[in-house]
Amino acid sequence: MAIATAHCFYVERVRDVTVVCFTVNGLDEDNYEAVSEELLEFVTLVTANGPAQVVVELSPIRRIDELGVAMLHALHDSIAEAGGTTIFCRLSPVVSSAIREAGLLSTFDIRNTRGDAMWSF
Repeated sequence: MAIATAHCFYVERVRDVTVVCFTVNGLDEDNYEAVSEELLEFVTLVTANGPAQVVVELSPIRRIDELGVAMLHALHDSIAEAGGTTIFCRLSPVVSSAIREAGLLSTFDIRNTRGDAMWSF
């Protein structure tokens, strides 16, 4: 069940897990401002009641640059700072490569499917 829709992603609540599904096809300088503002609002809402379990589905993302990787890193760190956990799933080869190049493979919990991510909590 979708609980919120933003311009760049929608949010679902499944059991005790919050799922973020991007609707944009890129995380880069072209949409950095819009996506980062919406992610900041999301983090504020999802952490308001304590630690959150968050799955971020990245399958629509076909373009990503350093700013996009920085947005994902900031999302991950903000959820962690509030005591929560973020799992990324369904990465395209482009996103996987960008995360690897940024040296974040060991920082991010990455799963192949949404189901794998959901059941890991």
